[in-house]
Amino acid sequence: MTMRSHIPLACVAAAAGLSMAACSSSSLRVGGAPEASVKNCVAAAARELRVPPGSIVVDSGTTPRDGVYTINLKVGPQGRSAVCTTDENSAVLGVVYKRPG
Repeated sequence: MTMRSHIPLACVAAAAGLSMAACSSSSLRVGGAPEASVKNCVAAAARELRVPPGSIVVDSGTTPRDGVYTINLKVGPQGRSAVCTTDENSAVLGVVYKRPG
């Protein structure tokens, strides 16, 4: 086998690993939030906070009011805390970093 024949196999393995990581980080039901809310929060946090989606870990969640879900996230290698809220239709209402302390 030549080096050229190993490259596609390595790319397929890497792509499979990345898709598994992306799925496992957001395929949880957290604090009663629907799976779509969790996925939308990860995507919105990646856009808003300008980080790769793979660097976001779903930490926990709550349902403070009927139909509104709060999902706590850990962002980046430092694990900086952020919070995302969604409505009953899994639409993201907002994503912000939490204040330290």
